[in-house]
Amino acid sequence: MDPNSKERYLWVKRRGILFSVGIAIALFFVCVYSLSVSNFELSFMEAMRIVIDHLTGNVPDRSVDYAAWIRDHVVMDKTAPRTVGSVMAGVILAVGGVIMQTVTRNPLTDPYTIGISSAAMLGYTIALIYGISILPFVGGDAGTMANAFVFALIPSIVIVFVSSFKRISPIMMVLIGIGMMYMFSAFSTFLKFNASDETLQQIYEWSVGTVSSLTWGDIPILTAAAVGVMVVFLFLARNVNILNAGDKVAQSLGVNPVRLRMLSFVVISIVIAVLVCKTGTIGFVGLVAPHIARLVTSNDSKILIPASAVIGAALVVLSDVAVRLIGGLPVGVVTALIGSPLFIYILYVQRKNASF
Repeated sequence: MDPNSKERYLWVKRRGILFSVGIAIALFFVCVYSLSVSNFELSFMEAMRIVIDHLTGNVPDRSVDYAAWIRDHVVMDKTAPRTVGSVMAGVILAVGGVIMQTVTRNPLTDPYTIGISSAAMLGYTIALIYGISILPFVGGDAGTMANAFVFALIPSIVIVFVSSFKRISPIMMVLIGIGMMYMFSAFSTFLKFNASDETLQQIYEWSVGTVSSLTWGDIPILTAAAVGVMVVFLFLARNVNILNAGDKVAQSLGVNPVRLRMLSFVVISIVIAVLVCKTGTIGFVGLVAPHIARLVTSNDSKILIPASAVIGAALVVLSDVAVRLIGGLPVGVVTALIGSPLFIYILYVQRKNASF
C-alpha cells in the first residue's frame, strides 16, 4: 500500500472511531434526558436521582411515600424500557441497513425497501387478525414471531434464488424487493378490512412503528437481537468488505457471494422479524444511518457497522423524545419526517461518489 494511502486510511479509521465514541457519549446523555420526558413532570436531575436510587436499591415504598413511588414507577417501568428498546431498535435497523446496502452494493437498500419489513408485517397481521400461526403447535407471542420470521424470509429467498440462477444487478435486486414490498403491503391492507376497530388501531400503530408499548419483558429479546446482529456481522466484516469489491473479486479471494448474501438476508430477516413483533415497521433509520456514517468514516465494515449502530440508536431515541414532547405521533412517523429530508441531503452531498 502507498504510504500516503495508508496514512489517509489510518486517519479516516481514527476519525471514524472518534466519531462513533462521540455519538455514543451523546447518545448516553440523550437517553438519560429521555427518562425525564413523560406526561409526569420531572426534571433531568430528578430522573438521574431516581435511576441512581433504583440501582443502589433505594426504592421508595408505595405505602410510605406514594408520590415518590409514582415518580420511580414512571421513570423505571415506563420510560426506561421504552428508551432502552429504542436503542436496540436503532441498532438492529442500522446494522441491517448497512449490511443490505453493502451486500447488494446499492445505497437505496434497507430491510424496509427490500421487502423484509413489510413481509414480516404481513405475517404479524395474519396472526393478529386470524390467530393463525405458521407453526401449528406454537401460539401467543411465539406464534406471532414465527409468522413474522417465516414471511420475512420470503423476499430474501426470492432474491437469492433469482440471483443464483440468473445474474442480476444490485439495482435489479432492489427493484425485486420493492415490488415484493408493495405486494406484501397490499395483502396487509386487504386483510385489514376483516379486522375489528381495536385490532385495526393496533395494526396501524405497528405499520408506522411505535415504541410506546415496550416493557422490560420485551428488552431481553430485543437486546439479544441487537447484540447478535452486531456480533455476527463484525465477525463477517472482512468477507463483507471483500464482497463490496464485486462478486468476481470475492470469488477469487475465496468468498462465496451467494452464500454470504443468503446468510446476511437470513440473519437480518430473523432480527427484523423480532423487531416488527415488538415495535412494528420503523422506516428510514436503516436507510439513513449508514449514509451518515459514511460521511465521516470509510466503507470498512469494521468501522462502519458500529458507527451506523450508534447513529441508528440516536435517531430512534431522538425521534421517541420528540414523540413524547409533541404527543400523539408514532415514532415511525417522526423517523420518516427526520429521515427523508436528511436522506435527500446526503444523496446530494454524495452525488459525485462513485461507490454510493
